[in-house]
Amino acid sequence: MERVIITTLCYHGTDCRVAAWQSNGKISRICLEDPRGERLLGSIHVGKVQKILPDIKGAFVEIENRTSCYFPYTKESNFLYTMPKKAPELRAGDELLVQVTREAIKTKAPCVSSNLNFTGKYLVLTTGNRTLGISAKIPSGKREKLKEFLEELMPEDCSYGIILRTNGALASAEELKEELRSLETQFTQLYQKALHTPCYTKLSKGESITASILKDVHWKETEKIITDQKTLYEELCVSRQDIPVASMCAIEYYEDSLLPLARLYNLERELDQALQEKIWLKSGGFLIIQQTEAFVAIDVNTGKHSSKKDAEENYKQINREAALEIARQLRLRNLSGMILVDFINMKNTNDQSELLQYMGSLVRSDPMQTVVVDVTALGIMEITRKKSAKTLAEQLLQLKKGE
Repeated sequence: MERVIITTLCYHGTDCRVAAWQSNGKISRICLEDPRGERLLGSIHVGKVQKILPDIKGAFVEIENRTSCYFPYTKESNFLYTMPKKAPELRAGDELLVQVTREAIKTKAPCVSSNLNFTGKYLVLTTGNRTLGISAKIPSGKREKLKEFLEELMPEDCSYGIILRTNGALASAEELKEELRSLETQFTQLYQKALHTPCYTKLSKGESITASILKDVHWKETEKIITDQKTLYEELCVSRQDIPVASMCAIEYYEDSLLPLARLYNLERELDQALQEKIWLKSGGFLIIQQTEAFVAIDVNTGKHSSKKDAEENYKQINREAALEIARQLRLRNLSGMILVDFINMKNTNDQSELLQYMGSLVRSDPMQTVVVDVTALGIMEITRKKSAKTLAEQLLQLKKGE
């Protein structure tokens, strides 16, 4: 069971809003944002195509503030144009609706898509293709029945798809119907507005961390949400009104002025540790995590570990402990892209295979798509994790710059 803490913090002179997830007594994820600012991720814009890149099936689209974004597309892509067109293919100068799907990361531009997502508490309406999806976290026994219901729910002539979120399994049929109607209305109204709006206009803001938490909370898996933000507390109370009592997590408003919420959970210390390269393990071993332009490198070391056991057994024990901590650090720091892990070499091939499978089982619960690919001939484990937002270090740097 998880516990979610939402508060504000002045971290080494930088004001930020903090959302932290605690699991099994450890902080497993931290997100930072400017209490006064907006997120680019998820925002919807009227953009203009700057340049077509046919060799890589992509283009560059400009949105507000002269921000140039990378736009991958295929021949099957469905574009929502906001100006009349004569030619069917995408061309420079075309104006269309796009949604930011990935923030700028290091030297890479933000990424946008012409498939717009409208997210509710139970459903996601996605434009561009008539697909039907169900959260992988919903038990297989319920999936077939839910799929049949969703197929009946979708109008035959609709041009959008539906994804049932994890919380959707808790909703009644009427609640799902009502939310789908609401999402349809949001899409229709936004598109009609876009047809009469100048190019480069932002039509929809990106969700704040706290707003996305309101939608993303898995009530069955969350023990408690604690906040000292009065407005957010009230929003959370309203948000869970229709959730079955058996599935409810507690919502607590924290009011102790003598011991601030951030200090109670040692969030400043947790941030300090999450930004360090070196992480100590209980066994005396340690990890070194380094981010480069191309990939994330993680090195596992025996460190101060000493034992009378067989050396191979020691290496096996440290590697398993390291794997558990690496899975936590990927979420905590929001590390993504290509991740290369140099575990301690083990001679036994069965031990190597077991470690690969163990790492795969650990990342399966990560809400961000994470895949343990294989081990190279040099003994380096390859992991990929989907990129969508800035790393924790980049979030802090952005706050310091006031961007």
